[in-house]
Amino acid sequence: MTELVEFLKQFDFFTFFSLGIIIWYFTNDLKKSLQIKLDAIDLKLQNMNTRTSRLEGTVYGKDIYKQIDENKGDSW
Repeated sequence: MTELVEFLKQFDFFTFFSLGIIIWYFTNDLKKSLQIKLDAIDLKLQNMNTRTSRLEGTVYGKDIYKQIDENKGDSW
């Protein structure tokens, strides 16, 4: 712990301040860009799940998913 304190004593306030600004600048839009990517992944997973469900529906009950598609337009 004392070695860490001795290491930090070598730097002044402006070094920490500039380091904080640099870190903020590079991580400023990180949350927004990650949210966009996560939304895209979620949409792809939903589409994949729909395709899989329709594939299963062709075996077990192909008329069920036709009714769901017809009712989508009526909900709004």
